[in-house]
Amino acid sequence: MKKKNVPQLISLSVVVTLLILGLASACMSTAKKDTVNVSWDEGKTLGVTRLTNDGLPKNWVRVSPDGTKLLYTEASKTGNWQIVYLRDANNPAKTPLVGEIAFSPSWYDDSNRFIYVSYESGSGRLVRSSVSGGGKTYISRSSIGQYGDDFPSIKNGIIVFTAYEGNRLAIVTVKENGTETTFLGEGRSPSWSPKEDKILFIRNESNPTSFGGDIFELDVKSGQFTQIYSDPKFLCYEPSYSPDGKRILFTKGTTVRTTGTQITKNFLGLISKKRTISDETIKRHIFIMNADGTNVSPVSSGNATVISPSWGQNGEVYCLVSVGNGFEIYKMRIRGD
Repeated sequence: MKKKNVPQLISLSVVVTLLILGLASACMSTAKKDTVNVSWDEGKTLGVTRLTNDGLPKNWVRVSPDGTKLLYTEASKTGNWQIVYLRDANNPAKTPLVGEIAFSPSWYDDSNRFIYVSYESGSGRLVRSSVSGGGKTYISRSSIGQYGDDFPSIKNGIIVFTAYEGNRLAIVTVKENGTETTFLGEGRSPSWSPKEDKILFIRNESNPTSFGGDIFELDVKSGQFTQIYSDPKFLCYEPSYSPDGKRILFTKGTTVRTTGTQITKNFLGLISKKRTISDETIKRHIFIMNADGTNVSPVSSGNATVISPSWGQNGEVYCLVSVGNGFEIYKMRIRGD
């Protein structure tokens, strides 16, 4: 009986394994990419903290006028969007408020009631409810827009919102009892000024169905439209006034350059070449400017996406930052002038 040469068998298997791995590596090159992150402008922000850590898709964070509570939308386990309530704006303990397909909550001045969009019968409808319970009240019997309503903002009993109207997006006002509907013109994402009868909104004059565009202001009393800000390269989104009406937060696209090292290995798995590579992507980030459109500067940067900024009291701002496949809520304080 012949004896097996075990060391030879082991060394042969090792060589075969190295050859296989080496051939696979020779056919593939890997790029070392930077970790997804976000940077905050230290000249503009203080005390940035992460509030949630559940990894779920989120959208439309809104702080109550008294600065103590949060509403936002979140994807449920069934994939539908629902409205979630944080009783303490500094604590991630949450309460699902509206389990149906619901979007875009907006607070009343009393920090208890809110308006939102309920998606029913194929379109969005404006609905009123309360964080203390009590069911829901429809603003109108059906959607005011031809294909639905969205992005409501309420002040002194007047709701301004986006109406989907065929081949355009329109800015519309209606009383909270559903009467006196007024179409103000093309645009989307309106929000009231806290101090004056003015409305901020987005308009894309070259593409009326676009969700992004230039930032405009409407003086409700005079009916005058004024373009506040335009970027020739990137679209703007989600403009809102600070509580004192002196500054505006918004988001827009920005170019992010990512660098890394590309490594090529030979058939033995040894490194044969290294080279530096770079890639440019477009990410949305938060910007701040004066209410007249001057002094525009970034609040966030980096290769994460930052959306949905919402002003609280005393310069506090909440927003959403992309983390993995979801978004997490961050809180910060915006420095004063």
